[in-house]
Amino acid sequence: MYERLADKLKTTTALKWFPGHGAEESWIAEAEEELGFSLPPSYRWWLIHYGNASLNGGNILTLVSPEHREYVDSDLLYIHRLNKEEEWLVSRFPHRLDLFVPDDDELYYFDTSSKNEQGEFPIMRYDLMNDLIETYALTFAEFLEQLIDERS
Repeated sequence: MYERLADKLKTTTALKWFPGHGAEESWIAEAEEELGFSLPPSYRWWLIHYGNASLNGGNILTLVSPEHREYVDSDLLYIHRLNKEEEWLVSRFPHRLDLFVPDDDELYYFDTSSKNEQGEFPIMRYDLMNDLIETYALTFAEFLEQLIDERS
């Protein structure tokens, strides 16, 4: 199902990932329970088979073991919990689940307010300098492919 993405991941030099660091199904189930919704299928596939990646010094958020979650700033739930503490952020972006923050100028997040037939959330790109938000990709798999294509 994700063969094209897997092929790109084998050959890319833009995205650094480290085999053997995938998430366990129990970590995903725990995250989904806390979030109150299922994570997108292509993101779940990524978490299980790859689990981690860095690009231009930023980490694509992952899930780490629950006992290490509070110490790893690349953990999706850890960042989500921090964001929930910021009332202005929650009121302005109630459906934002951060995914990738490559630098101070932009960030990418799941828009959890809309889900397609496959259970995928769109990935939004937030241009912080200009306060503009645009749809970057319709699925997590498409998001990764676009990042690889743009930076290869």
